[in-house]
Amino acid sequence: MEHNSTIVRTLNRSYPFTMEEKWVFARRRPKFIGHVAAGYFLSTQKQKPSRKEMDVLTLAEQKEFQENEHRIQYFHWKGEKETILLVHGWNGHTGNFARIVPALLEEGYNVIGIDLPGHGFSTGRYSNIVLSAKMVRRLVQEIGNPNYIITHSFGGAVATVAQELGVNASKLVYIAPPLRLEILRESFNRYYQLTEEESEAMREVLERKVKQPLSSLDLEKAGPKFDNSLLVIHDEDDLEIPFAMGFAVSKAWKKSKLVQTKGLGHKMILRTESVKDEIIGFLKEG
Repeated sequence: MEHNSTIVRTLNRSYPFTMEEKWVFARRRPKFIGHVAAGYFLSTQKQKPSRKEMDVLTLAEQKEFQENEHRIQYFHWKGEKETILLVHGWNGHTGNFARIVPALLEEGYNVIGIDLPGHGFSTGRYSNIVLSAKMVRRLVQEIGNPNYIITHSFGGAVATVAQELGVNASKLVYIAPPLRLEILRESFNRYYQLTEEESEAMREVLERKVKQPLSSLDLEKAGPKFDNSLLVIHDEDDLEIPFAMGFAVSKAWKKSKLVQTKGLGHKMILRTESVKDEIIGFLKEG
């Protein structure tokens, strides 16, 4: 058994623990597992925009706002037509839409993209759906409600919760959306082989952080509340967010269209001409 002074010295060392070290520590001391598992689940890995993505980002006016401890970066490509809000996926950033933005600008749209907490050029090392949705709502307080919202992956869940918080848009484009947070958490539990007790401890911590039941973060339940039009684009070979999730999200909305692609996976779908054309066509429909 480790002496308490040894543990204290270890915890007070001058450099931070890595997530791997925290994980090993918690597996040995079950009372910490819920906090560490939740932290691991919510921690982000920032990806730097590529050179081509930066070329598109630098064309925008770059702005930021402060909300509590969060400094949030957003980008504004000015246009005369309707306003479009871009919401990226987990571990992504606004630059991920770099292949789509030029086409939107050619059509004259007013385009705004937000880097969510813990992502892109915004501050933080952690994020979650509710926190991100609140930052979207905060942005909308500055720019007004967008006419359209285009999202990728996790961004679809964020946009859905943001609408439950009062954000309005007449049209939505969800590219590879998840269905519900609990499914993603269950996948995490299986991957890390958490026991039922450990899994429950993690759930309790997550619910304290987001301040609502995880079961409420469900696009299938949320969809029927909305009267806007939804376009879901999802690839049948997506290994990160299975096509069945996008199919279920599409079915949940009263007015929706589903476009199924093949061979594009989870990320290439953002860089494909046919997908861009589907989006433009949907936005231009009367």
